[in-house]
Amino acid sequence: MTHLPDPTGSRAVLVGVSQYERMPPDRQLPTVSRGLDRLGELLCDQRIWGLPQENCIILHEPVDAEVVVGRLRTAAEEVRDTLVFYYAGHGLVDPALPGDELHLALPQAYEPGGTHLALSYAHVRREFNVAARGVRRVVILDCCWSGLAVGGMGSDDLASTAAIEGTGVLTATAATKKALAPPDEQYPAFTGLLIDVLDRGVAGGTRLLDLATIYRHLSSQLAGKNRPRPQLGGSGEGAQIPLAWNVAWREPAKRRVHADMTEMVLAFRRAGRYREADELQRQAAEAGEPSARKNRAMQLRRSGRYEDASGLEDTDQQ
Repeated sequence: MTHLPDPTGSRAVLVGVSQYERMPPDRQLPTVSRGLDRLGELLCDQRIWGLPQENCIILHEPVDAEVVVGRLRTAAEEVRDTLVFYYAGHGLVDPALPGDELHLALPQAYEPGGTHLALSYAHVRREFNVAARGVRRVVILDCCWSGLAVGGMGSDDLASTAAIEGTGVLTATAATKKALAPPDEQYPAFTGLLIDVLDRGVAGGTRLLDLATIYRHLSSQLAGKNRPRPQLGGSGEGAQIPLAWNVAWREPAKRRVHADMTEMVLAFRRAGRYREADELQRQAAEAGEPSARKNRAMQLRRSGRYEDASGLEDTDQQ
């Protein structure tokens, strides 16, 4: 894909839970709130994506699943281009229940057995499927998977269990691992890296950052570190969904030189310095600048040097 999603036709629902009323102090996640706000700022930043503020719904400590589902449902009904859902908090699985259903813990949820007070990921999946055909879908989950004691996992890849048709799913960790939110850091570990790549870009990368590029960069940043590795899943072309402009992208030096030479040719001509303009245009043409080659060929034809002009044109057609 060669362009960003249309910001006016896209929607994002960002959810973060920092405080759990029925969990002990060591299970609180104070960094989640900061990460949630900063991610929202970046998605609305013109240099990143430029999502209008009204199209970016940020939900701090939603009281129950109805609040999240309601906002997500509205977004899914309105979206015309790309729908983004982000959650940061605790991920819960109840080993007493059949299957391996992921629950996104809300403030009243607790461990173990408190998944009935959480948001079932199945409900997120349902609302995503409400969106019109052709809408691109992105899910980003930064949640700890507390199910180290959960048996019967069919896969060690959380992204595969979260996949929705036509959706890119980026997760903080595999299904049998916990995510990290160190209290002495500014953001949760995974969200912090995501914020960094959006804010700083990827040096040497392409003009756009799609999910696959972001995933590869995050993985490389974590290589050799004793931290969970992110996962990328989904279906169709989900991994190729672009999420942001790459702010570290720089126009190739050769192209910039060509543009500078073309501008100088025009400046010389405006100043009446035609001989210098002709010489610079010749140099630009020899360097392979397309517009300079075309203009040089036209100039040669006007002066009767048809063979030289044909040589330039034949080279362009090869």
